[in-house]
Amino acid sequence: MPLDTPILKVSRPVAACSRCRNAKIKCDGKLPACTSCEKNGRAAECTSTNDQFARGKERSYVSTLETRIDKLQAKLEEARARKPSVVSLPDEDMAATRRPSYLIQQPPTPNTTKAMRRKEANDVDDLVGDFGFLSVNATARDFYGFTTAMSYARLITWACSKDTLPEGMTQPLPPRHTATSLVQHYLGNVFTLLPVFDEASFYASMDSVYSKPLHQAEPNDHFLVRMVLAIASAGMSEQRGDQRYMESVGHVCAALEHAEDVLHPGTITGIQALVLLTEYAMMDPHHFDSWGLIGAASRAMVDLGMHQDPPKGTPMPKGKLELRRRVYYCVYALDRSTSLVQTRALSFGDDSAKVKIPFHKQPASAPTSPAPTASKQIWLKSHEQAYQLITLRQIQSQWYTDLFQSGRTRWDEPYPYIWSTCNAMRKWFEGLSSSTSQNSRAFFELDLLYSYVYVLSPSPRVPVISPFAQKLIFEYCIQYADLMLRLISDSSYTAPRTFYDAMRVYMTGRQFLDVLQHNLDGLLNGTLPPHPEIKPTAAPPPPVPVPQLPPGETVLRFNVMRSISCIKQITDCLSRFGIRWGYMSWNQRFQAETSEMLNELNSRARELEGPRPQSIWQHHNSTGSIGSVYAGSQQYSSPPAMLTPPGGVYPQNPFVAPQTTPGGAHPQMARQVSPPEHPQQPVGPARDNMAQVMANQGVQHQQQQLYQQPVFNFSQAPTASQQQQQQQYNAYRGAHRPSAQFAAWGGYDTTGGQPNAFDDENAVPPHANPWNIDAK
Repeated sequence: MPLDTPILKVSRPVAACSRCRNAKIKCDGKLPACTSCEKNGRAAECTSTNDQFARGKERSYVSTLETRIDKLQAKLEEARARKPSVVSLPDEDMAATRRPSYLIQQPPTPNTTKAMRRKEANDVDDLVGDFGFLSVNATARDFYGFTTAMSYARLITWACSKDTLPEGMTQPLPPRHTATSLVQHYLGNVFTLLPVFDEASFYASMDSVYSKPLHQAEPNDHFLVRMVLAIASAGMSEQRGDQRYMESVGHVCAALEHAEDVLHPGTITGIQALVLLTEYAMMDPHHFDSWGLIGAASRAMVDLGMHQDPPKGTPMPKGKLELRRRVYYCVYALDRSTSLVQTRALSFGDDSAKVKIPFHKQPASAPTSPAPTASKQIWLKSHEQAYQLITLRQIQSQWYTDLFQSGRTRWDEPYPYIWSTCNAMRKWFEGLSSSTSQNSRAFFELDLLYSYVYVLSPSPRVPVISPFAQKLIFEYCIQYADLMLRLISDSSYTAPRTFYDAMRVYMTGRQFLDVLQHNLDGLLNGTLPPHPEIKPTAAPPPPVPVPQLPPGETVLRFNVMRSISCIKQITDCLSRFGIRWGYMSWNQRFQAETSEMLNELNSRARELEGPRPQSIWQHHNSTGSIGSVYAGSQQYSSPPAMLTPPGGVYPQNPFVAPQTTPGGAHPQMARQVSPPEHPQQPVGPARDNMAQVMANQGVQHQQQQLYQQPVFNFSQAPTASQQQQQQQYNAYRGAHRPSAQFAAWGGYDTTGGQPNAFDDENAVPPHANPWNIDAK
């Protein structure tokens, strides 16, 4: 059939070269030059005249490549002759600012700037024509702008928003004295860690905003002041929906009214605005996505070249250079913190950046040495805390990249690296200056304990951890939960508390549950497993922070009660954070995940009660055995022995009454439930005499002191007075336990009989202590 017969004729048009066509001779179309041109020595002139090979384009591939190389060399020489693009084009907002410290020495005229932009755009078009399509970022200097329907500010707010901000909630500008207190709260707690702007320029913006007439203030001034007020108000909020929270939302709404004038691509002020929005998103996760905001800030920062210091000899004002560096490290610190908490990839690697830290570490001095320079720094806020935070973020970025982001090949010997990392973080914490405030030291220790748990947990490089690492995680999780609960219960602790803290608490609780599920008996029996073998020249493993047993306590029961209390403390922290940020699902999820393990631990605790049951009415944040192993006032001073994490500063003393020490950091906020101050009086002839009643009250008062004293130091032997008080306590507790106060209901065989182990569990404490180990 005709359709089955293929057409064998092949149409192959051959275009003659220009020379053969003009000479009207046959051209074989040979490449790179036809035979006729080669014979006549005209191979270089052999070109085609059709549309595919236009006149002037050599058919020789070698010649074409050589021509392109010449063009690239010319462009490279031209680029070298000019200043680097990151320096030659200063930001318009920085050139026009009224702050003299950031003025450019010779700002270019608008005509010159437009000409340079036009020339650079032509160069880019030439490159696109030579090599094909070239993607141009929206923040590059040759970006021609958005359409009228879309802007950079709208794009950022739309992509990084969660719940829509309420309309009509713009907060009026508060009185100057009220705003000053909020500003001081921000500068003293947030700005010391993330100094994203210059303090003097902020006060100038604040003066402009509060000056009359108001039109003297620029949009950037309004945005900066409003965001600082919003962050400070959100940081002082106790519950989502309270007055402080609503004020913070109102200030954000007022700040975003100037977003179109502030959020511009390719400007330092735009990056500063994104950093402030990220800080607010960490305290209000319902309205903004911190991950999207810090990602946009990171990309804008890299597009401006701020991840590289200018070449040496580049004329740049010192103020602008310092501003570039501090903005970069604020973005760096927030990006690392967000990536670790949300287990995401870093926005940019450490190898691609080379920026000098603009802050300096103060020399460490002895605690007893005087501070002669204190009076000189009254008007100068120190950035030492920012320097310490950046140093920690650099260490975290290194091990997070190596263990979680660089690959999935299992390491044969991972622990020399892990021990070295733990040693570096320990030395960092021990190197904190003695002038570091107690709130800042507590803030850093929380991050240190969290980092210990993180780096010791399973990772792609170390999918299975050793029993020694499990023991370390067990101890660090207990200390982290105890410290976190004490700090959030203390109103004097003003360090920044963000939604990231709730995520860290949940992650720590999950790691604690994981090690219990994999090695419950090994962790509870108190045996210390051997650490993995390492080379003698390698860093030693961190010491295990195992506290000394209280008198009369067994190792097994001690660890069981510590485990129960740790789970309860984490649950309480998640409950408080849920109220603060409106996320109760994490608390409910953690309770469901730990219910089976908690039942197992409670069962073991009942089996270990034996003939000597103890009251389960623990203090509010006890993490030790019954009787509040960790209860009491915790002094923020270095312990005499390494019983806490390496570099730890919060000794955990048993049987310590809540008290406030002058200059002390954080007393416990525990409810008094062990024992009640006014116990029920048993019915009997011994209570008929009023003198006997008064005597018994005196004995009860003495017992109250025995419950609170003495203070036991795990690293020192008890004194003679402490031993005597402990003997009195042991003799007294047999007949006057708190459970005996509820035994007057006549259910025992004999008058004054002692209740069994289960009566103590069924008793209802007067204040409904939430730490009942059988509470479901």
